[in-house]
Amino acid sequence: VTTASLPWRTGTSVNPTLRAAYLLRLTPAASVTLMVPWIEAIDQCKVFGSHKFTSREEQEKEIRRWLRRDAGMGDVANRLKIMFYNGRYHPDYGSIFPVEDMLALVPQGEADVAVLEEPEHLNWFHPETPE
Repeated sequence: VTTASLPWRTGTSVNPTLRAAYLLRLTPAASVTLMVPWIEAIDQCKVFGSHKFTSREEQEKEIRRWLRRDAGMGDVANRLKIMFYNGRYHPDYGSIFPVEDMLALVPQGEADVAVLEEPEHLNWFHPETPE
């Protein structure tokens, strides 16, 4: 689980993507899921520059393309599960923060081990919980 996603070339996006791919490649793990933020067009302009995605599927294709071409990990690019949570970019912090309960998105049978990148950012703002 990370607070940044490709094509944003920051350690907070690149490192977790590589970590998830290597975990899938080098362990007997049946599946590995990379959970990344989805940000709306207004925030994409600030973070991604010229890259703008109209859908999560489009951004997922870019992540898989990066794994295949730039990282040389074509063997796991299509097997890696990619899950998005809703986020917002906060320019004052230079970071993306979640705006929903990410735990609610993880299917019960898949909740095993979580590796958190920048856990303080993942927990900085707590989304409203319905009563």
